[in-house]
Amino acid sequence: MQRRVLSLVLVAGLIGLPAVALRFLCVGKSCPAAAAAAPPVPFCPLPAALKTATAAGYVDGRSPVVMAVPTQQGAVSGGTGPTPARLTWPAISPSPDTSVPIVFAGTGVRPGRLPPGTGLDQVAPTLAAIMGFRRSHPEIRAGAAIPGVARVAHPALILMVGWAGVGSSPLLGHLSRTPWLRSAFGSGAGTLSGTTGSVPLDPASTLTTIGTGGTPHQHGITGSLLLGPGGSVVPAWGAGAPRSIIATLADDWSQAQPSASIGLIAPNSTDRGLIGGNWYVGHGAVDLRFGADPLVAERSMLRQGFGADGTTDILGVVLGGATGQADRETASLVRAADAATGGSLTVVVAGTGSMSSPAGAAGGAAGPAVTGAEVGARIDAALGAPELVTGVGGGGVFLNNQVMTSRSLSTANVSAAMAALRGPNGTPLFDSTFPGFAVAFGKYC
Repeated sequence: MQRRVLSLVLVAGLIGLPAVALRFLCVGKSCPAAAAAAPPVPFCPLPAALKTATAAGYVDGRSPVVMAVPTQQGAVSGGTGPTPARLTWPAISPSPDTSVPIVFAGTGVRPGRLPPGTGLDQVAPTLAAIMGFRRSHPEIRAGAAIPGVARVAHPALILMVGWAGVGSSPLLGHLSRTPWLRSAFGSGAGTLSGTTGSVPLDPASTLTTIGTGGTPHQHGITGSLLLGPGGSVVPAWGAGAPRSIIATLADDWSQAQPSASIGLIAPNSTDRGLIGGNWYVGHGAVDLRFGADPLVAERSMLRQGFGADGTTDILGVVLGGATGQADRETASLVRAADAATGGSLTVVVAGTGSMSSPAGAAGGAAGPAVTGAEVGARIDAALGAPELVTGVGGGGVFLNNQVMTSRSLSTANVSAAMAALRGPNGTPLFDSTFPGFAVAFGKYC
């Protein structure tokens, strides 16, 4: 009788043992199962800084459907459509350099150094403070005015100049090559340690950050290509493209002051995020000059009345090319605007981030860069699904839903095909591949 009771007690104890104890005792072959390696969680193993910047640049339903991080910066370059050919994909090594120059000068600007880490999303709020303009719903934008820079001045003209494809690295120790910028640092408020706050460093995205005061995660312009209605892939700011989720400073100002003149001079329509102009229904006319000579176009707009009355006008200019050329063009633009406004001019110049890898970043073992278009073609071939990839952006691919369905493919299949790709020297091209929605769950890593 005592033995039977003891046996019942032992059985009851085993039933009540926690799973951890059973594994420790190797009951039911739990030891081999516990020893098996857990599958890696997509996106989570990436370095913290890269995860943060990627999340700030991602919007579900607009960003690439499957994303990938090259092993080395410069290993993959460019995409399709209007994406700049020199746009490098954010890589595992070295970490993406998001540093950019930012400088304010002229009316309403208190001279001094901007703190390191000043974000492009702080440009619009600082300009609003100089204008004495209180924008509604500041909680929808990450950016806040830079402390100690602005004093209310109501300038006749705000000149916003974006240096497309320019980061801070080429400027460090070489400001003598950019005399206007060097002078503005002395008389205004600037830094070479600003930050885009997000990747990829596509001007369509970072110009919209400057214009709105929010990060791409907030404004929704995540690159030159966007996922549009019905799964179509469309150029940012083009016909049928999803609009910015939040308004630009120029949008809000034009809504509050219908008599204000708003204009943009830029190489491409994908640069429109600096000004916007289509957020409010019945928005006033915006003077858009795409592909025009910047100085000729600016002089024309000044003659038409920009900066000529008591209402602050806003003119955005996007400059491409080398930093020396951008600096010379900026100096000419500022001189013309300053003369036309009688000195009632506020200027801000900001880089959008370097789109090319540093010299030698992908050299040697990495070999020449693989183009984004080639990545898309190789995915199609690997899965035997022509026209599966409908577009390639900086850091990922867009997919044809109909082809996915007809071929019974999933994003996991595409991710696996990308993971299997090799560079010119036979080593893995990507360190990590994952469905884009994994980025949205990165906060749970």
